[in-house]
Amino acid sequence: MFTRNCRNFKGEIEFYLKNGQNVFDSKIDGVFQSLKMKTWLCRANIKKQEGYHAAHLLFILFMLPLLQIKTVHSFCRKQWQQWSVSRKDTYYRFKQNTSYRWRAFMNGINHEIFKSVEVHNLPQEDLCFVIDDTILQKTGKKIENVTYLHDHNLGRSVLGFCIVTLGLFANNAFYPLDHAYFFSNKRHAKTPEKIGDPRSSSGLRSYEAKHRTKLELALSMIRRAVEAGMRPGYVLFDSWYSWPWFIQAIRNIHRDIHVVCRLKDSNVHYWYNGRKYRLSKLYQKIRNGFRKDVRTGLLLKRVKVTLPDCDEPVVIVFSKGYQEPELEAVNGRKKKKEPSWVAFLCTNPKLHSSSIIKKYIKRWPIEVCFKECKQMLGLGKDQSNDFNGQVNSSTLSFLRYNILNYLNVAENYSTMGGLFERLVDDAAVKSYSTRLWEFFRGLFHVSFSKIFDLFDIQEDFQAYLDTLEHALTGFTPFQGCET
Repeated sequence: MFTRNCRNFKGEIEFYLKNGQNVFDSKIDGVFQSLKMKTWLCRANIKKQEGYHAAHLLFILFMLPLLQIKTVHSFCRKQWQQWSVSRKDTYYRFKQNTSYRWRAFMNGINHEIFKSVEVHNLPQEDLCFVIDDTILQKTGKKIENVTYLHDHNLGRSVLGFCIVTLGLFANNAFYPLDHAYFFSNKRHAKTPEKIGDPRSSSGLRSYEAKHRTKLELALSMIRRAVEAGMRPGYVLFDSWYSWPWFIQAIRNIHRDIHVVCRLKDSNVHYWYNGRKYRLSKLYQKIRNGFRKDVRTGLLLKRVKVTLPDCDEPVVIVFSKGYQEPELEAVNGRKKKKEPSWVAFLCTNPKLHSSSIIKKYIKRWPIEVCFKECKQMLGLGKDQSNDFNGQVNSSTLSFLRYNILNYLNVAENYSTMGGLFERLVDDAAVKSYSTRLWEFFRGLFHVSFSKIFDLFDIQEDFQAYLDTLEHALTGFTPFQGCET
């Protein structure tokens, strides 16, 4: 045990993990034990010398969205003694600690999840890395390192953070592996800039966000994942990342890793039949050669080209009729007109044209991940002014997503939302029973006080209340009903 002077209190994480008949029989308790949370916290230097155990604080922070509580302050204000008697400053210090290595912790938990669901037994062809980024909009101008970024969904600049995310699509499930922050050069005059020492784990986060581009951040995450033992068959990303040097850099990490991406009509020129063509000019060259594909129902045309400053041939598949789904409509925004044609690139010339389209569609789960994390799991909702607190919050959001995916495999839920609602219902039973017990406890306190005064009993009635509470702890008094 790496802590000392730990306070013993009712509701400590060990109690929840060991007592199978606890008032809140949550599935999350068993997951924390099976994924060796304490071990990986210790290895990532997330430990405390005194006070509350780091695993307990992590458990409370992890459960807040399931309890429908938005902030640490709201949780502490409710004074749920059966969960924790720690105060908000304890959680703030935990979230803002600069010596905690959250990236290493996330990697460790992912390792346990992948070992449990046997990801490493899947063929390399079925493993896909997915790269994308999203904007976390903020309203506080005094949040450290917050900058103005262009949000393509809104069509304007917003104050916030951009996080570049690397995920793994395997066995029809998506798991966020790593993420990095990106800062722009536009910031508000009142916004403090705090860039740490890159030699420290926390300082590296802010340093790379300030001095690296999104492409460089994505490449670093892919390289770290491959060095950690992950070997995907393909890396998938949209047209924003489809620059030739980025594609070649991925291929240079390992020759067994191929790229499938969507292309945009930029100033990039591709070699085709001995001449250079922009993407739009190449389309004009081959536009009369489309054929309907029976596997996808789309009009496709396949050409083999060469990237600039590269001798390796790649395949470009032009398509008519391809449409990507829209997650949700944004009020006040004019609906985008679908392009008459789109193009996809693949570095594996042996892959069939329809298979290239189907591979690229596997990129879509990362968009769903961003939406569900923002709506249900607290991504971008943290109000801390400290940048390390923001990193902790985004890590916990992706950790929640991976653990829900882990439970999803075991519970066979059709959607992540269904599992989330079930866990929220389980937590609601606990929170409702706690509030109801607090009401009766106050009622018993008044009743015992009046009875003892009436009969002039000199004994302390608090012992009777403690005995009654202890007797009710070992079972679930409320099982819920259909209403």
